[in-house]
Amino acid sequence: MIRRRSTIALAVGFLVVPAILHLGIWSPEPLGVDAVSAVTPGYIAVVGAGNPSGPGAPATPTVEDLVRGAFYLSGGLHKAIDSSAEDVLLRPGHTPMDKKALAQHAEVLRAVILLLHDIAHDARITLLLGGVPGSGVQAPPGLTEALQAIVADPALADLDLVLLDLNKEETEGIEVPDGGEAADEYPVPIVLLECDAVVNVARYHGSLSALQNLVGLAPAAMGAADEDRDGYLVDMALLADVEFTILDMLGRDHPRGPVVLASADGLAVDRLAEALAGNDRIPPALTRAGGRLLGMSALAGIKVGGLEVVGTWTPDAAAPAAQ
Repeated sequence: MIRRRSTIALAVGFLVVPAILHLGIWSPEPLGVDAVSAVTPGYIAVVGAGNPSGPGAPATPTVEDLVRGAFYLSGGLHKAIDSSAEDVLLRPGHTPMDKKALAQHAEVLRAVILLLHDIAHDARITLLLGGVPGSGVQAPPGLTEALQAIVADPALADLDLVLLDLNKEETEGIEVPDGGEAADEYPVPIVLLECDAVVNVARYHGSLSALQNLVGLAPAAMGAADEDRDGYLVDMALLADVEFTILDMLGRDHPRGPVVLASADGLAVDRLAEALAGNDRIPPALTRAGGRLLGMSALAGIKVGGLEVVGTWTPDAAAPAAQ
């Protein structure tokens, strides 16, 4: 596979120093906590939580403020996306949304696109719509029109934005790195094999919202989705090799909204969303994905910037259990 990187290597944890959070966090081009960071013992995932009560947040933050705050508190998108990237794929949320939720999500997508452009100025940003043939995934009502409006936005005219219908994209059979959980090979869209980076922008709709947003990037092998749904989700994560994950929790579907979570560790994003919803049980798919070194599924191994969450990593906490 052309593009394989270690999610763990890209997401090495960095400490957020509270005294520094007020220096530019909500500025137009925040890069993230970097120069003042110290590497934590072992692997600690860092998740930024952009929320109205976050450190340095404006009195009435916009959606773009929350997104930029989340990125900054995560350590910065620049750690995951190289400035020389030429082709970046962005997967919008594919859960059904009402008109208000869709408008909110479109604002999140627009903010992410602008941040990507800040970092990789010459990159083509391709919005992935629907699913590849055989996946059974279709764009939910209104999403196509919302994405078309983003691409046609005069304010984004200088950006190289493309809307790609995966149902029309050519695929190629690719083996899952180091063997699959539900199947060893899947037909994957060519664009996924040739890109420099994948960014997953999911909308919260329940457990594993970020991981499930990857469904559609490859069809399930015969019976795999029914017989081993968790394994299929892990395989999608292995194939997609997502560099950065954003979870839009702006609606009423999550008890702790409005919050935007962002991290180079997609598993940590889903695990934190579970904790914020009051769910103590780790979904089996996260445990299995953690076992494949796709990220951190233990709450004690997640450092949260912008929110205090019981059970997450703190400087004086014991090392998290092995994944």
